[in-house]
Amino acid sequence: MKEREIGSTGPCGHHHSPTNGWKVWLSLGFTLLFCAGEAVAGWLSHSLALISDSGHNLSDALALGLAAYAILAVRKPTSGRHTYGFHRVPILTALFNASTLVVIALYICIEAVRRFLQPETVNGMLMIWVALVALVMNTVIAAALHGDAKHSLNSKAAFIHMAGDAISSLAVILAGIVIHYTHWHYADPLASMLIAAFILYSAVGIVKDAADILMEKAPKNLDLAALVESIKSIEPVCEVHHVHVWTVGEGINLLSCHVALPASCSLEQSSCIIDMINKRMHDDFSIGHTTIQIETDALCNRSECRLEAHLHEHEHDYEHRQ
Repeated sequence: MKEREIGSTGPCGHHHSPTNGWKVWLSLGFTLLFCAGEAVAGWLSHSLALISDSGHNLSDALALGLAAYAILAVRKPTSGRHTYGFHRVPILTALFNASTLVVIALYICIEAVRRFLQPETVNGMLMIWVALVALVMNTVIAAALHGDAKHSLNSKAAFIHMAGDAISSLAVILAGIVIHYTHWHYADPLASMLIAAFILYSAVGIVKDAADILMEKAPKNLDLAALVESIKSIEPVCEVHHVHVWTVGEGINLLSCHVALPASCSLEQSSCIIDMINKRMHDDFSIGHTTIQIETDALCNRSECRLEAHLHEHEHDYEHRQ
């Protein structure tokens, strides 16, 4: 059995560009201040839409805080029983955050139904001005996080939350305009229901992605059948079985499998085959860490282990990388 990592640019052979944690902390501070102000404005104007939007902003403040903590956690080195390090921290925090989103969405729905049954007078103009401030703030924060979101799933999650807040703020503005000019106060709980639906939709996606990783399912964009065929296409591999692919953390995919080779393969040739498998897994399937157990198959229809051409190709690739 041979275990090998591709490269040395990051954990499990994957390179992640450094995330600007200070952007997340700064965004968190502004978001918390605005949440407090929006909640007070919603209470003064009797606007459920504003209060629900402040709740959504508060959930995103929580998401930003968890994202900031996760940035620090994943940088901790492996130690003791944490043989994989702390790369599961962002997954656990995402699951916690999604659960909070579900609770907030359900509360908003219940309160919106009550407002439909017992409408309250709402200050539409105050709704508009506060939501305008929220729209500007959320858009600026989303723009600040956009660069990091390109190479960090953790920052991408925070970016999606803030972009979603901007959309929610736009819904509140539209509801405020309707109330101010038509006095149709049902627009407030209607906007709240739409915001709750958006929150719930986002939360379900996060829960599903987190659960898939915690259940050690294969990455959702990976074609497992194509992966097996890719390994089998490498001469002189006879068979591939006991294949397991899973994700430890953001962008860190692992593979373990058994590979059957002809009995004529030497130790040096087996090592070369593992190197070729590793390279293909890294380049074609974004798998940076593999554990491959070699088995000899006396019944393999490939009676000879001929690797001259592959050895030459492997040496050429190695010299090119140097």
